Amino acid sequence: MNILFLFFKILGSFLPKGLGDLIARGCARLSYTLFYKRGLRNHSSNLKNVFKDRDGKELFEMSKRAGMNLAVGLYEQLLMGKLMNKRNYHKFVTGENFHNLYDAYKEGKGVILLTGHLGNYEWGASYIGYLGFKISVISVEYRTSCIRDIYEDNRRRAGIGVFYVRKSFSGPVRFLKDGGLLAIAGDRNFEGAVSTVKMFGKDVEIPKGGFFLASKLGVPLVVGFGPREKDGRYHVYLEKPFKVKEGEIDEAIKRYVELLEKYIKKYPDQWLLFDKL
Repeated sequence: MNILFLFFKILGSFLPKGLGDLIARGCARLSYTLFYKRGLRNHSSNLKNVFKDRDGKELFEMSKRAGMNLAVGLYEQLLMGKLMNKRNYHKFVTGENFHNLYDAYKEGKGVILLTGHLGNYEWGASYIGYLGFKISVISVEYRTSCIRDIYEDNRRRAGIGVFYVRKSFSGPVRFLKDGGLLAIAGDRNFEGAVSTVKMFGKDVEIPKGGFFLASKLGVPLVVGFGPREKDGRYHVYLEKPFKVKEGEIDEAIKRYVELLEKYIKKYPDQWLLFDKL
């Protein structure tokens, strides 16, 4: 994956966007065929929980498209702040129901934006930043320093701050108290406290961190996802904000999972989770 990432960085430095997308999809097809069939099988197995009436061949085709969408997403991440910038971001991303975010933001307590590995969450975050929101993401810290530095530099170009998991909560807490918007991909557990809930009838572990912060600080939660639509742009959909009361974290997690299920059903080949549920 590191080699593929660095290759995409080279592509992003001189190729037109359309040609870069095409090459990224081709690289994904080759790499998943030769090296990472297990990831596609995992994805296809996950989709079987979603679409129990679909045959294996159809599900595997969806999974191959998801693999290509992941490759395009990696390529696009390298273009943050370059191809897409403060002057032209509306060409690539648009917002839906953003009054939900403004309603939460005007409380002045900060906002936790819960998303998932669906669509292009990186460009979705940069879009929100270009709109004038002070935004940071909670991210996994890459073990390879050069990849970590590339991610940090591209996020900085787009005005996005970064807090890393497994670090102290003090940074995110201060950021929220200062009125910031903290984005978290809540559909994958990278360590820490979890809640086990049903998703598509199967037990899955959802990290509690964002919900715990929301309950302790009284911060509103907004769930949002950024899939690509037929017009070629990513559409950032934002659901109605809600609060998490102490002692009701599991209920809030179930609410998030229900929304995640809704978007996965609608955009199964943009669900970019290749670990088996």
